[in-house]
Amino acid sequence: MKKEIFTDKHYTHFDVKKHHKDYEQRVKNINWVGKHGFYPFIHFQMGMDKYTNDNAGNKYIKHKDREIYYAGHIDRFIYQYYGNRLNDKYNVYAKQNGINKASTAYRNSTRGKCNIDFAKEVFEFIVNSNSAYILVGDFSKFFDKLDHKYLKEQLKRINDSQSLDVADYAIYKNLIHFSYIEADDIETEKGMYRREMSELDKYFDTKEFHDFKSKHLKKHTENYGIPQGSSISAVYANVYMIEFDQKINDYVTSVGGMYRRYCDDIVIVLPMNEDDKQIKKYEAISKIIFEIKDTVPNLDLNPDKTEQFFFMDSNIEKLYGESNLINYLGFTFDGKKVRIRDKSLFKFYCRAYKKIRKVKELSDEKSFIAGKKAIYRSYTHLGNSRYSKGHGNFLTYAYKAHDIFDESNCLESNIRNQVKRHWRKIDSKLKE
Repeated sequence: MKKEIFTDKHYTHFDVKKHHKDYEQRVKNINWVGKHGFYPFIHFQMGMDKYTNDNAGNKYIKHKDREIYYAGHIDRFIYQYYGNRLNDKYNVYAKQNGINKASTAYRNSTRGKCNIDFAKEVFEFIVNSNSAYILVGDFSKFFDKLDHKYLKEQLKRINDSQSLDVADYAIYKNLIHFSYIEADDIETEKGMYRREMSELDKYFDTKEFHDFKSKHLKKHTENYGIPQGSSISAVYANVYMIEFDQKINDYVTSVGGMYRRYCDDIVIVLPMNEDDKQIKKYEAISKIIFEIKDTVPNLDLNPDKTEQFFFMDSNIEKLYGESNLINYLGFTFDGKKVRIRDKSLFKFYCRAYKKIRKVKELSDEKSFIAGKKAIYRSYTHLGNSRYSKGHGNFLTYAYKAHDIFDESNCLESNIRNQVKRHWRKIDSKLKE
């Protein structure tokens, strides 16, 4: 196993912050993990404002909450190590059963590639098909609905075993019957926000924690659903979908098409001519896909959120849905041009303007200057990793996406044009 499996993170939790080297040997011991007592997850909701359109084409903001759970430090090391181990087994299974290319998210065998590369592959396949039927959809509340019994059977299939070893079973049992504590309850108890407690070694001493836990511990008691946030949960999601992926991929590739799934987002591209479209052959295809979906417990591919298109002569025609643009993995495609989704840009500028308002409220001149510099680093090209040290910002991502799509011989990237006025917008807001 490679060292980069383990990462040290310095957030505050119920156990003290730890260095992975002190626990690596224990974590790799399946018998030790089998007896390990897991800490409760800490739960919070991550709010997201989505920029979308109604049926009349009017733009509006739709709020969505994502349930996030994060683990204690030793627990995280366990999830990382055994998630990577399960990922290796999944990769072997995927290659042997013809779905290695179909599943693209959370793989440790696709390093160097990201959602940009996967979207580019799909858009190029559409163009090179000359004319095609496209179905794009996602599964509603995917992690929240995974059936526990079915998940266990797929885990045994991946392990090529009648049972799970003691470590895999302990992890599985902890994830299906997970316990958690609300982040809000911690803040109320301590009288501080979590960001104000980031330097604490842990939230409570042993006695305080037991008293606090007795009042605030919550348990997941349903026979479906796993917490979203742990590194192994993502691998579980891929394992859960192996039968669906095989059936869909076998059907789609048998007629010369492409099937890709990125976690709960799927796209299917099938060559189809104008005559096939006129006789609505796509309705029979859609029916087959939904019938396969129904063979897997708790998969909810909402027909109202499933869009279908016809591509021909560099044009995208809407067959079913609200838009004439294909939305996939954060990008839109109109048959020629690729763009970052408008709602991603909307979110970027909303965050920037919110930070600017806070900076302008600062009365201290020194703090104001420091705040301005932070804004420029976070929301302009000055924070692009090409020009500064660090991981970069949204514009780093946008420039990278443009460069990757621009390498294509059949796609046209319009991403640079989307962000070229960012400096004027940010700078003018700061100077208002």
